[in-house]
Amino acid sequence: MYVPVERDGSMAIVDGLSHPGSYVDLRAERDVLAVLSNCPQIHNPCNGYNPTPIRCIVKQGSGIEDQGSD
Repeated sequence: MYVPVERDGSMAIVDGLSHPGSYVDLRAERDVLAVLSNCPQIHNPCNGYNPTPIRCIVKQGSGIEDQGSD
């Protein structure tokens, strides 16, 4: 879902920018609660009025990697 925020603070639901196969990688460096939705409403133009399944993969790392700082 793409909801642009204008300089005056106004927002609108417009056609999405993603396409099938698009993905987002997120990295959490502390405990986090993530909530997501695939816009399942059949009356929402952001999904072309055709909600489809999504896949969410959660990986747990071994900790924060060394960033090379001294």
